[in-house]
Amino acid sequence: MSKNKSNENKQLVTARVEDKSFNIKIESHLDRVNVSLNNYTQLLSGLERKLFLNSILSYVLFFMVIISVLYVVFNERSRSLTKENMNLNKSIEANDKLVISLRDEINGYKNTKRKTKILLEEFLNTTSDPKKLVDDFESLDKSFFSDVEKIFFQDKVDKLKIKLSLNFYENGKNYFQANSYNKAVSEFKESLKYNQKNPYINEINFYMGVSYIRMKRYPESIPFLKEALVNNFDKKRADDILYYLGMAYDRTSNKIKAKEYYRKVVQQYSSGDKYWEAKKRLNALK
Repeated sequence: MSKNKSNENKQLVTARVEDKSFNIKIESHLDRVNVSLNNYTQLLSGLERKLFLNSILSYVLFFMVIISVLYVVFNERSRSLTKENMNLNKSIEANDKLVISLRDEINGYKNTKRKTKILLEEFLNTTSDPKKLVDDFESLDKSFFSDVEKIFFQDKVDKLKIKLSLNFYENGKNYFQANSYNKAVSEFKESLKYNQKNPYINEINFYMGVSYIRMKRYPESIPFLKEALVNNFDKKRADDILYYLGMAYDRTSNKIKAKEYYRKVVQQYSSGDKYWEAKKRLNALK
């Protein structure tokens, strides 16, 4: 009996020890589970923070992309508007120039018509200055003239030009004979101005060449004397022209040319007025 009881006590003690050991194991396992839970909780918290930060970063990147796209679109639109504005400004400038041109054309038309009316009155007035009439006509813009006006005025002006050219030629000769060579040259130039096909062109060239020689402007005389020599079809004054050309070259220190022209006078015009003078000058140059 007592043996049985002893055995029961042993079993009870053993059971208690085992229970205690089991409790210790459970507590140890719970501790490990708690540690694992804490670690998992911390890991989960870290993941949540990362996820939150990633979400914020994603939103930031998204807005940056949106802003970048909007900037590109805005910039492109801005360039397009700037180009359109430049083209519009060019168009406005071109239109302004066109308006100014048209306004000038209208003013020119009105001005020409006004001057044409005045000119017509002057043409009908027999006491009008012919030079002023011609100069006034030449200063007008003929594009505003009607065909009838062109024919009418041009015929009148052409006749006046011939008359003026002859008058200036006669005045030039008078000044030349009076030894007023500068005035003579001015008159001869006016004569050529009003009639390029002047029938006295050869005479004018001769007188102008000699006038420049008399004024000691020798280089200026040469072109006119050469022109007079080329167009001297009737050989009138040929010895004079050659002689004065020789003198012009002599005075400009071109001795070779001077002797050439003096020699032509001596060889071709032994009976001419300039023969002895040319011979004398030719001998002086040897």
